[in-house]
Amino acid sequence: MHDRFLAATIMLLVLAIAINTAASLATPKNLILEAEVKGEITEATKMMFKEIVSLAEDRDARLVIVKLSTPGGEASAVADIMEIIENAKVPVCVYVYPHGTHAWSGGTYILMASHIAAMSPGSVIGSCQPVSPVGEPINFTKYVEAYATLMETHARLHCRNVTAARMFVAKNINMGPEYALKNHVIEIIAEDVDDLLSQLSTMKLVKFIDENGSLRWRLLKLDESIIGEVVETVTFENIATASIEIYRPGIGVFILNILLNPLIASLLLIIGLFLLYAGIKSPGFGMEIAGIVLIILSLMGLRAIGVSATVIILLILGFILIIAEIKTGVGVLAIAGASCVVLAAFLVFPSPNWLLSRDVIEGIRITLTVAAGICATLFSIIVYKIAELRKLKVKTGAEALIGAIGEALTDIDPIGEVRVLGEIWRARATVRIAKGKKVKVEDRKGLMLIVTPVEKESSP
Repeated sequence: MHDRFLAATIMLLVLAIAINTAASLATPKNLILEAEVKGEITEATKMMFKEIVSLAEDRDARLVIVKLSTPGGEASAVADIMEIIENAKVPVCVYVYPHGTHAWSGGTYILMASHIAAMSPGSVIGSCQPVSPVGEPINFTKYVEAYATLMETHARLHCRNVTAARMFVAKNINMGPEYALKNHVIEIIAEDVDDLLSQLSTMKLVKFIDENGSLRWRLLKLDESIIGEVVETVTFENIATASIEIYRPGIGVFILNILLNPLIASLLLIIGLFLLYAGIKSPGFGMEIAGIVLIILSLMGLRAIGVSATVIILLILGFILIIAEIKTGVGVLAIAGASCVVLAAFLVFPSPNWLLSRDVIEGIRITLTVAAGICATLFSIIVYKIAELRKLKVKTGAEALIGAIGEALTDIDPIGEVRVLGEIWRARATVRIAKGKKVKVEDRKGLMLIVTPVEKESSP
């Protein structure tokens, strides 16, 4: 059964890869990938950017538009997102949208790292001084200078106002779209995505080496030239007529957003510790395994361990439990192991360097979920059936005679013979039982049955 199940799982995985690969080949060439990032920037946001860039590169998109609205977030996640954008093979436009929104703190860092920086009317950027986990501003020169230089470096790379970039951090200045455009912090003010694309259609993005030998990116009009050695030119002609594909985060991002919530992570830790304690005190119900998994997830949510380390731990734990199930046949271990593997699969996010596209990864995730669900269901039925069998009375052996109804073959006074379950036994009774009467077996003493007469059922 295990071999058949394994073969079926492999076939489903191959089919999922084939279907998704075929779908990716049908992608239109003139394509824009549009994504929306709202709320606090966390590790989940970083995973979203990884997926966005990976999907855009897999689709051979001409441009990525990220509509951004955020109060800021984790410094490490922001720095990683900046790196992802800078290394993307598809130009990334960060667009502060909708009207009146903001991209403060970490959002401004991300905007500064983009190939094209755009804002909608009424939006605001700035306030980039680093803060502690409890929200207190960090005034240590070491940290302020590090983040100011990070902002400044990315601004210089994209030919933006270096002084303003530094002041975002050192002075916590804020800017609206008009002031940001005037001071060369952004390139475009757009009412909406259509307006943004209409303006881009008359522009080109140039990657060049300046007179100092430094690599730069700059957005120019189609008829403008640049001083320096041009390395690459990306034109946006006819971009306004391009097909727009909306990026929708996978279930992995949804799960990660929940697990990275500090309140949820704390609750998981408390519940996990209780389950672990209960499992140690009352082993055999799988509570200790559930407790360990919850503790691992809580440690990830509390940033004690990274997402990648969590995935590896869950995969190892899952395979150990499945192997243990093969050896023991308990049933609960297979369910727990399959759950660990599926959870790990949802926490894996494709890197732009992977050979598998995001669609293929999603197909594998779905296939793993279905396969693990079938596996868990089968083992659950097996466990249930085993539990039911344990509740049943023994149907063979001496115990099967107790309570059985037979017939007296001779008078029993106090010893005689009876036929019970097709067998003839010597029997003893405390009262006289006439031949042919029904008897009930109350006990067995060696080869002698202890019987009593069966009273006639009263008429209703």
